Parts: sequence; C-alpha cells; structure tokens
Amino acid sequence: MENPLPADETATDQLLAAVEELGPLWRQRMAEHDRTSTFPYENLAEAKEAGLNRLTVPREYGGFGYWMSGNFSGLYRLLERMAYWDTNTAQLVQVHNHAAGIIAFHSSPAQRDRYLPQIVDGAYLASLGSEAHLYENGAEALASELTAVDGGYRLTARKAFASVAAIARYLMVWCAVEGDTAYAGRMVFAVVPTDAPGVTLLDDWHMLGMRSTVSCSVSFEDVFVPTEDVVGEPGGWINNDPRTFSCGYASNHLGTAQGAFDFIAAYVASRDDLSSSEAVKVRLGRMDAQLFAARSALRQTAARLDRGDDPDECEADAIRTMHLAKNAVLDIPYQGFDIVGARAAHERYPLGQMMRDARTFTLHFRDDLYVQRLADMAMGKGFSAKKARSGSTPFDQSAAGA
Repeated sequence: MENPLPADETATDQLLAAVEELGPLWRQRMAEHDRTSTFPYENLAEAKEAGLNRLTVPREYGGFGYWMSGNFSGLYRLLERMAYWDTNTAQLVQVHNHAAGIIAFHSSPAQRDRYLPQIVDGAYLASLGSEAHLYENGAEALASELTAVDGGYRLTARKAFASVAAIARYLMVWCAVEGDTAYAGRMVFAVVPTDAPGVTLLDDWHMLGMRSTVSCSVSFEDVFVPTEDVVGEPGGWINNDPRTFSCGYASNHLGTAQGAFDFIAAYVASRDDLSSSEAVKVRLGRMDAQLFAARSALRQTAARLDRGDDPDECEADAIRTMHLAKNAVLDIPYQGFDIVGARAAHERYPLGQMMRDARTFTLHFRDDLYVQRLADMAMGKGFSAKKARSGSTPFDQSAAGA
C-alpha cells in the first residue's frame, strides 16, 4: 500500500513531545507493574489519547502513515523514546502498530474500511505468531491452519507470547490455509475478536522480565472465522510485503539501553568517589560510544528504508543494527551493577528491572542465527530478507517458491 507523502517531521516532533510528557508517568508505574505482573492499562489508554495507537494507520484513515513507503524513521524514533521510559509499554505499542500496519497493507478495501476506523477509535490488536509453548520442550513448529467450512473457516490452535491480548479487541492470528505446500506460502492473517466463542486467554505468563506485557498464550477451540475476517492472499507476507520487524526490536533495545546508561551516569555524577575515578569514566565513555554506534546504524538503516532501497540490503543492515542494539542493552545494565555497587540490586532503582526486561525481550531472536546469515552473505552465499528464517518469516526456507 503506497503512501507517496514524505515523512511528516512536524507530526513526529509532536508525538515525541507527547511521549516525553507521558514517559515519566510510565517509569513511575513500571516497578509496581513488574512486581505484580499486571498489565499497564492506564499506559495504553494514555497512548491512545496521544495518538500512539494509530502510528501505522494510513493518513487517509486518520493515522500517521508510519512503517509505509517513505515513512519509516519517525516510527523508530518514537519506539526508541517510549522504551527509554518503559520497554514493556513500548513493546505493547510496537506490537499493536505492527499488526495495524499489516492489516492496512494486506486488507481488501472493504476490510480496511471496517478495521482501520476501529483502530483509530481505540481498538487494540494483538499479533499471534509464536507456537513456542511455555510448558513444552522441543523445537517450535508452526501448525495453525484454517479448515474450510461454509461461510469461512474453523480454527483450532494454540498460540504463545500474545502481547497486547489483555486489552485487545482483535487477535490477528498468523495461520495458513489448508494445503501441502510450504507453510509460509499458504500463510494469511485471521482477525478474531478476543471475545469470540472458543477463544481462551491462558494464565501462563510467569516470567523473569517483561512481566507487564502479560504476553499469555491463547487457545482457539473450533473457532469460526468468517471469510471476510481473513486478511491477505496466501503467502502475501513473504511474497508481496518488503517490511520486517527488525528495526522495531532494535529501537526498543536502544531506548532501554539509553535509559540504563542515563541512570548510571547520573548516579556516578552524584558521587565524588565514582565521578573522579578514571576506570569508571573509561567504562562510561565506552558505553556512550556503544550507544552511538547502535543509534547511527539504526538511523542509517531507517534512512535507507525511507529512500526505498533494496529490501534485502536494508534487512541486512537491520540485522547488523539489531546485533549492535542487543549487545548494548545486555551489556550496559550489567556493567552498571559493577559501577553502582550492591545498591543497584535494590528495587528502589530501575537497573535490576531494566536488566531482567532486556534479558527477556532480547530472546525474541537468536543473535547467532542472525549473524550467521551475515557471514553467509560475506562469503558470497546471498541473502534474502524474507525467504529464510528470521523474526519476520516462518520457519521453512522453501517459502514463497524460493
């Protein structure tokens, strides 16, 4: 779906100002939501009032048109700054907007007219792709399929890590139509009301970090999905949509890392013994350079996406960016404990939660699998943004007729 208008810097600046106003409130609530593993309903309500729920809705429907042709950079700046204040809330806003952007891109005109005004009015979306179930071991295998019946389909499946489900009006389910070809080539999106008969949100979110996302599992037992609620052509995500989620993840990691760094730097500045220590200042300087490298990579990759450069080349840069951002968000809070000392482990400080959230959130993707793809590219074996396993692609590499 093309959006020929240039990125609206004024709108981005206004949204960033709204984030700066809301962010301190999110940070203030962050520890209590973590302690109680409760969903930040008030944060999502405030995000809606600020327009952060319609970032990826096309402008003609009342959105801001991010994550579309020529308009990527603003989204990543916003996600980064939201994560600076609370990585959990940022992730929830990110998941919702990615789902909204997928519906906007892949829907028929009638579906867009139906769903997008609801999103603008405040309907939240969850995106259900994973089938890595929390109480089972073994490799993840995508098996969710739609079985054709009169007027639509039946869906029996179980999905995991359903961020936003606690507040969502609709569950956007990654699944496939029946067939014996590669899963990714049959994949569509079933948009299922959260209160539909046969849908059950499971109480299984007991995690090290990212607790307030309440990313529970969801069970679908013989759920009827009308034909008009199935979005996209089979394989459309792989064949026709050049976008990925990689820079969104990197933005969140970068914002969280910057938040941890700023806490550490402020603490050091308040202590003469630390602020005068050459060893401490060397560590802080290296962290600063680490953040600069990751942010520079993100800005450069976003600029390439804005220009419409080759999607495979952009995704290779996005993977490099994710690698740098992941290293930063895992390294900086951890180093902060050595600098601040034992007090850093006390709940009055945010560093412990930042570290746990970072360790949990960065497990969205396995860094070694991603950098191996960069190594293959360096050895002349080629690279594809979509036709290989990644955080944006189903597991079979035969997808889309590759």
